[in-house]
Amino acid sequence: MKKTVSIIAALSMGLAAALSGCSTANETKTGSSSTDGKSGAQTASGPKEKFVFWDKGEYVQDYNNMMKERVEKFGKDNNIDVEYVVIAQNDLQSKLLAAIEAKNPPDLIVANDPVAKQFVASDQLVDVSDIINKIDFNNGAKSISVTENKYLMVPHSLQLGGGFLRKDVWDKHNLPVPKTWQELYEQAKIVNDPKNGFYATGLPLGQSGGGDAEGMIRNALLSFGASIVDKNNNITVNSKETLETFKFLAKFWQEGLTPPSSVTWDDNGNNNAYLAGTVGFVINSASIYDSLKKDKPELEKATAMVPMIGGPQGTRLIGSGNVFAIFKNAKGTKWAKKFVTEFYDKDFYNKLIEKVGGKYQPVLNGLSDTPFWKDPNNKPAGWLAMTQNVVGSTNFPGPEDDLGSKAYSMKLVTKALARIVIEKMDPQKSIDQLEQELKQLYGKK
Repeated sequence: MKKTVSIIAALSMGLAAALSGCSTANETKTGSSSTDGKSGAQTASGPKEKFVFWDKGEYVQDYNNMMKERVEKFGKDNNIDVEYVVIAQNDLQSKLLAAIEAKNPPDLIVANDPVAKQFVASDQLVDVSDIINKIDFNNGAKSISVTENKYLMVPHSLQLGGGFLRKDVWDKHNLPVPKTWQELYEQAKIVNDPKNGFYATGLPLGQSGGGDAEGMIRNALLSFGASIVDKNNNITVNSKETLETFKFLAKFWQEGLTPPSSVTWDDNGNNNAYLAGTVGFVINSASIYDSLKKDKPELEKATAMVPMIGGPQGTRLIGSGNVFAIFKNAKGTKWAKKFVTEFYDKDFYNKLIEKVGGKYQPVLNGLSDTPFWKDPNNKPAGWLAMTQNVVGSTNFPGPEDDLGSKAYSMKLVTKALARIVIEKMDPQKSIDQLEQELKQLYGKK
């Protein structure tokens, strides 16, 4: 799942800047000073208070433009200085670590939830239960923001991946949109045409990407009734449901229904294959939609965005998205809380979601009934229903902790399926090995 990030300017921001929190010519940073005479936030003898916000660079630049404008207005309204810094997602973690080491973290960040969760164990984040209780968040959004039964992050937006389907090819064979893995498999055998360079599906199995393959397999496991751990982090992966899932998924490679090269794909692999017109179905974030609109308008017309397919237990999804996190040792945490609380003004939030063009799904209840989501020509609207299928985050149903994040990032589940597909290992033996790897990681016997 390629999450293309617009590196607006912050890529070249040096470590020294991260440590000092001061502006450089090479970063997208906005500062403003209110001069309207308000005095509430100005100290008696010193400079004004300051609010420092590090935001992730977004592919749709309108997002960062809107956030910049809102931060500047917040500064004027509260008579404080503000600093809005846009940082590429891939650089955010290292810059935060440097800033924390220098005891100068930003007051507030927006980051993908796995990045923010890595600062929970080191006790860097402020408890935001009070904000969670004030705002009417949907359950899917809450599920990505809770760790060890505590709310230390506030959901900003959901970014659920779904299916991209070559509707023109499916229509040619009079096939309906697949809703389950079984339907996809049966239809794939009909549309598959490798002799002419077209594979029915583009399913990733590489282990070098950010998590496309791991997320796809874990969602399939949940939809087949399997789980990696139980709610107490006991290892439960060695089950007949896991065996059924792995045997089923392996057929896509064993029967040539997905490109052989997909066993080495990183997160760009399925993007590139779909945009090249060589595969008929992929699971991805909405980044493909942006590329289709920009570079492949004819292919965009032939494409349907369909909700994630399910299994015998229905559709059950691992949620992911962006979150706000407030740092304990920052100097402007009170301003960070105030900014986040006011962020969910429905008029502003609706406009923000619409500007991003459906790449985000809303985290608030009651926002699915707008003209934007009801527009029949709005393809991302097909994914909105997925917010109701989110059951938890990466370690579901176990607690969201460092172990869950580590197991996910190590891609142990992907490796287990790859052993079956590439090494032709007996599926049960591969699951036995996976169970031992997870027990060692989680410290279980």
